[in-house]
Amino acid sequence: MIDTNSSPQDNELAIRLLDGSPDGFMLVDADGRIALANKSAAIMFGYETSGPKGLVDRRVDELVPDELRARHAGHRQTYAVDPQRRPMGTDLRLFAQHRDGDMFPVEISLSPITIGGEVQTIAAVRDVTERRETQARLLLHEERERIASDLHDLVIQRLFAAGMSLQSVTNLIESSVARDRVVAVTDELDETVRAVRSAIFGLGGHDATRSLSSYLHSVVDERSRHLGFTPDLVVDGSLEDLPEFVGEQLVATVIEALSNVARHADATDATIRVTRSRHAIDLVVRDNGRGIGEAPKPLGGLSNVMWRAAELGGSCSVSPVEPSGTELAWRLPV
Repeated sequence: MIDTNSSPQDNELAIRLLDGSPDGFMLVDADGRIALANKSAAIMFGYETSGPKGLVDRRVDELVPDELRARHAGHRQTYAVDPQRRPMGTDLRLFAQHRDGDMFPVEISLSPITIGGEVQTIAAVRDVTERRETQARLLLHEERERIASDLHDLVIQRLFAAGMSLQSVTNLIESSVARDRVVAVTDELDETVRAVRSAIFGLGGHDATRSLSSYLHSVVDERSRHLGFTPDLVVDGSLEDLPEFVGEQLVATVIEALSNVARHADATDATIRVTRSRHAIDLVVRDNGRGIGEAPKPLGGLSNVMWRAAELGGSCSVSPVEPSGTELAWRLPV
């Protein structure tokens, strides 16, 4: 690695370049002993950068996991018979062993070099632990996104449609017992939809490839198929730095408000305004329907929204508006 015919300045530059590299570099002789090693290699494997506790004069097989050492010795002998340059990034799943016994994933490139008539090997080692962890996180994120998408597109749509179908025939049922059962099943479907929505947020399905504002627009578009019209949605201010639990409650409240409009209001128009101020997030949903005739059911969706807002230090109220319709006003501090 160091040319004896070069000037001392050139050799010093070569040493500084090797020691400045984030990759580990080692020169391994034909017998598998480490003749030279840079500082990165020593640090990577947990050895001192110089002296008897360094890498020099150790067998390179010591850097291989215990259970693979015998096999590695065979691979090294095979390589010595026909040494070929092998670059990094060959998609081989290789592991090295730290001095303390821990294993870590690596990429290794090999380059044969002749020194004094003897073929030796330059081994460059790169610790790819962080890259592998990043890839694993990305794969997990993609899988969560797929599950969230399936829940939204397949499960929630069908549950909501089933609830709407039951709601539409409730008034046609003469038996009060049967009618009460249908209402109870409809309420249970509502609660299930809310639970699945919460699960989607837990999976991060609302903010992987689109903003919260965009997600709100998709929710409104989805509900418009059951409303018979598309509500006007206005977002005033940025929602991108909202805490996740606030965004979850915002979406859940919009969904609950539009569900009530679809089922009870007989409305032909509705507006949704989301306003982000410095210390709060406000939501106002107004429709031109029949108006609210009584307080929300104690165990109903609106009551849950009101209770949750109060629990988080905010407020939620539902009131009639003139000449007709209902207004939901919701606020949370941020």
